[in-house]
Amino acid sequence: MPLDRVLQEIQQKGEEEVRKIREEAEKEVEKILARAKAEAEEILKKAREEAEKEAEALRKQEISSVKLEMKRELLNVQKEILEDVFNLLRQKIRDMDVDTRKKLLKTLLEKNASAGMVVYSRKEDEEIVKELIKDMKLDVKYGGNIECIGGIVLEDATGDVRINMTFDELVSQIYEQKMSEVSKLLFK
Repeated sequence: MPLDRVLQEIQQKGEEEVRKIREEAEKEVEKILARAKAEAEEILKKAREEAEKEAEALRKQEISSVKLEMKRELLNVQKEILEDVFNLLRQKIRDMDVDTRKKLLKTLLEKNASAGMVVYSRKEDEEIVKELIKDMKLDVKYGGNIECIGGIVLEDATGDVRINMTFDELVSQIYEQKMSEVSKLLFK
């Protein structure tokens, strides 16, 4: 029965060899699984970091967008206020008392009218302008009415040169020149 022993020994060695191969295979599987788990965790960590970065970028973009919209709204409100101030000024000029209006029209005629010119004014100021031309003994003639809140337009005899001295034009020029100063005063 020595053959049985040899067979038993071969079987025992075979089983031991199978056990060792299994153990090595299990160890290799564990290593592969550990490596795969580590790689998966790293991929997950990177994906989480990317998602957080994107979320932060979106948050910053949204905040920036909201700030821009708020600034736009503020500028629109400021523009409306400036327009209201401009319209209030125009209304004050339109409603100024006769004596003040007469002084202003006289000053405009004195400084700008030359012999042979034609003078235009708004209908409400026609009599005042005609009276000033007569009283100041100006060599100009009254040419008719124009649409404005006050002031005069002077034209040379040929009609080639026209000087717009209407209060509308003067206020618009001042408004354009001084708008930034007015804004600074109103919106400090």
